Amino acid sequence: MQKSYLRIVYFLLLILAFGQALQGCSSTSKLHTEAPAATASAAPIYKPRLSSITVPVSVSIAALENRLNQEVASVLYKDTDLSDDNVAVTVTKKGRMAVRAEQDKIYVSVPLHIYAKGRWKWDPCKLCPAIDKTEDTRFDMVIKTESSIRLTEDYRISTTTSGDFEWGDTKPVLELGPLKIGLARFVEPALRQQLSSLSKQLDKELQQHLDMKKYVADAWLLLQEPVKLDNALNAWLTVQPQEVRMAPLSARSGNLHSRLGITSYIAVATGGKPQVQLNRNLPKLIVDNRLTDDIQIGLTATVPYAQASQLLQKQVANQTYKFDGGKSQVTVKDASMTPNGEQLVLMLDIDGRTKAGLFTKKLAGKIYLRGTPYYDAASASIRVRDVEYDLDTKDKLLNAADWLARNKFTEMIQQQVSIPVQQQLHDTKQLLQATLDRQGRVHESLLLRGSIQDITPENIYLTPEGIKAVVNATGSLTATVDKL
Repeated sequence: MQKSYLRIVYFLLLILAFGQALQGCSSTSKLHTEAPAATASAAPIYKPRLSSITVPVSVSIAALENRLNQEVASVLYKDTDLSDDNVAVTVTKKGRMAVRAEQDKIYVSVPLHIYAKGRWKWDPCKLCPAIDKTEDTRFDMVIKTESSIRLTEDYRISTTTSGDFEWGDTKPVLELGPLKIGLARFVEPALRQQLSSLSKQLDKELQQHLDMKKYVADAWLLLQEPVKLDNALNAWLTVQPQEVRMAPLSARSGNLHSRLGITSYIAVATGGKPQVQLNRNLPKLIVDNRLTDDIQIGLTATVPYAQASQLLQKQVANQTYKFDGGKSQVTVKDASMTPNGEQLVLMLDIDGRTKAGLFTKKLAGKIYLRGTPYYDAASASIRVRDVEYDLDTKDKLLNAADWLARNKFTEMIQQQVSIPVQQQLHDTKQLLQATLDRQGRVHESLLLRGSIQDITPENIYLTPEGIKAVVNATGSLTATVDKL
């Protein structure tokens, strides 16, 4: 009996010892990894694309003609004094001035009405009565001027006007008694003098009413005002113009044509109206005949790291990853995303375990992965490649859980991380088009119309605020100066 009791006690002690041995075969490692500093690259992180907005500009010749007819006085020359040369001449504008343009020249036809009065005075003798007789005549003629136009670096129109006139088959005369006075020698000097004055006046009027500087200056400042694109996103479009180019003026189809090119940095930002410092200094105009009608705009959109972290959590949090035929597994409890230099750092708070025979090793704590962001055109999303453990994490894993450091866990995470931006690109395109549709008349004399045909991603940059996606927008934009 005593021997049986001893055997039972021995058996119980053996079971207890075996159970304790089994418990000793399961161990848990706590990771105490250090998070990489959340800093963007010290080098210039984001180099915005310099956008070239090339705007065809047209000035209506008909509008120019209307303004010149309003501004040029009806009386061009008036001499009513007969005492000096016995001839008085008045030159007035008859009817409308006609304006046309060809290539880089403007032609003006000025219809004139000329009134001439002559006096014949004769004293045959001291005692004889003096003969004093006056006659007048009227005739019409047309003066034609030619103005060469060019642009200057201060946005002015430089014109050089010359002109001439023709009498036709016969020159006008005044018949005063027995005398026939040819008016050409009296009228021509006055016309020549007035033609010079008229040319100067036309130069002044053309330069005043073809003053591109006020339109460019207005556009220069208007472009810098932030434009709200969307209320829900609180999205704003900002433009920083850098340079102004303009093609030489040329005429066709009843209009003076040119192309205005403004190179700018353009960005789209969310989270409130950006604070901008207006640059009022209009740069010198660069005359360039190689400008095209198309626009190409570099736009930027930022995905804040908080938003990127939320997307990462939806993709990997509460997910269990198994490998080694199910012997090893890792469950992600939490995840976040931060920048470090030119790479993204993925923080994963994990619980993991691996089993070898009767032994089970557990792992708990935070691990940090690094990856390079890029745009994946196939999925229209921002993804990461070359994902690997941060050096501190890798050292800790090699000491505490080399089984995790050796498996394909990083590849699994790399395949799953994706930040979709296709909808954002579509929304950006729609917002841009709506903005162009709303702008319309940005100045009382300037009408804008345009369309955005395509938006394609160009590059990815990491900034302190978030992941900045750079996209390239192509389209067309036209400007018409229809009121002078």
